Amino acid sequence: MLKLVKILLNVIIATLGVMGALGLLEIGSRFLPTPYTGDSNPADTAWAATGWRGKPHYQTTVNTEGYYHDLRLNSRGMHDTEHPLDKPPHTTRILLLGDSFVQAIHVDERETAHQILEDTLNSQSTGQTFEVTSAGVGGWGTGQQLLYYRAEGRQYEPDLVLLAMFLGNDVKDNLPGRGVTVAGINRYTPYFALTGDRLDPAQWLFAPGLPPVMGEASALRHWANNALGKIHQQSRLYQQLEPLVAVAPTQPSMLDFYLGNNDTFDYAFDLTLALAAQLHTEATADGAAFGVVLVSPIDLFEFTRMSTAEREAVYQELPGMRRAEEIEPPNRQITDRLAGRGIPVLDLFPPFLQQLEQTDETLYFQQDKHWNVAGNRLAGEIMAAWVADNFDPSAAALSQ
Repeated sequence: MLKLVKILLNVIIATLGVMGALGLLEIGSRFLPTPYTGDSNPADTAWAATGWRGKPHYQTTVNTEGYYHDLRLNSRGMHDTEHPLDKPPHTTRILLLGDSFVQAIHVDERETAHQILEDTLNSQSTGQTFEVTSAGVGGWGTGQQLLYYRAEGRQYEPDLVLLAMFLGNDVKDNLPGRGVTVAGINRYTPYFALTGDRLDPAQWLFAPGLPPVMGEASALRHWANNALGKIHQQSRLYQQLEPLVAVAPTQPSMLDFYLGNNDTFDYAFDLTLALAAQLHTEATADGAAFGVVLVSPIDLFEFTRMSTAEREAVYQELPGMRRAEEIEPPNRQITDRLAGRGIPVLDLFPPFLQQLEQTDETLYFQQDKHWNVAGNRLAGEIMAAWVADNFDPSAAALSQ
């Protein structure tokens, strides 16, 4: 018995010694320079719910290919006017979730698609006031949009939730390991995992050095993973050691959709659709209608409008791209699969392509590749017509 007590005391003393040493190292590490220099985007700030969000009241002057304007983010860090959480009476509220296309910092707030959507609906309304709340942040994926809805978006009591899905990078943005640098520290977004063909609705925190989960995992692994992830958020010692243990995340691209040889991309594609379906489930459970808006990159328009000779040059360089002639493009596949889940989808590609072919109007900034003023205007007007045609403002889900 005495020997056992002695062993326990030695274990306790050793444990306290290790904890004390770690405590001293933690204190000392806070006097060291941060492991990374600079910020990914000075308009971002750390937020545990999504990894990052827009910085409240951030102001600057933006120059996008010669187009200058004063950028101001509101108290919630969104490129939008102020919206109180409490919904005014006789107001139909639309929550627009998205990434940099919804954020639209490249144009004045009055010229953004979300503001055009709001203005167009109000100009056609005979009594109901429409209010569009923009919740777009550069770099956000579908998983972050779901996390934002849970943490804040639902508090606006939206009658309609629109998820703007950008086909250029939203699929890869839902894979684990993504983050931005804020004040010299990497801030990672929580992520989601598929178990077979089903989504685990519980979030996973990213812990540098620990392989992320992309499939089935035990409850113990979930607890341990998230505990380590929370430690990373708070521990400067862990953050200082991160460059030694972190592994660069997998970075597939939409090109893999056509090449058809990347299991990680296929997993991310299925995960993205599952996340959209989960957002649909949670929004409708809150009494809101739900729809998805597909945003295509400028590259897809350029490829579609290529001559036969130009396409052949692409195929010579990337032979796998010949599959593009044989398979449904991603926007159609996503539309079909979400429609199969009962989710309405607005694909902006056909009307944008029609506008380009009829007028040859420039809708994107050529180098930056986001919508310009004309692109935002067209997107807002198309969304307004689609909302008016598909969602009844007098219905219970869209009225107060």
